[in-house]
Amino acid sequence: MKRLFALALLAAPASAHVVITPAEAPAGSYTRIAFMVGHGCAGAATTGIEVTLPEGLSAARPQPKTGWNITVETRPLERPAPTAHGLVREAPATISWTGGPLPDQHYEEFVMLIATPNRPGNTLIFPIIQRCEGGAQHAWVEVPAEGMRARSPAATLRLVAR
Repeated sequence: MKRLFALALLAAPASAHVVITPAEAPAGSYTRIAFMVGHGCAGAATTGIEVTLPEGLSAARPQPKTGWNITVETRPLERPAPTAHGLVREAPATISWTGGPLPDQHYEEFVMLIATPNRPGNTLIFPIIQRCEGGAQHAWVEVPAEGMRARSPAATLRLVAR
């Protein structure tokens, strides 16, 4: 019983923020990623998440979710980027899901397909704003210094060689 309690305590910090699964993806490929929202805002249900996409992503397609609306905002690229569907002149800047609600005691995943840049060894950072009922929100945007822990960490995806 003590061991089970200790394992639960160790697992708690991992569910205390928005994380990406998987944590690693092949560089220069199309990859399915999911943002797992593990709880609401101090007891309030989640009604939206806004994911800021890092520079270098030329494509990102959100998966529809019943009961949620999707908004994609784009930014112009300095140079057109080749994709499997031809050259693109703009890239997604933010993807938001709004609706739900997702009760505080439940978790959910928000999924997208992305084209990862061909930069093995790099880490992509995805700042996220979580919005909840009653106007509450939480900014998961911190990038900790080497060896430090962030209180409200941004989601990260490490790029690995294929």
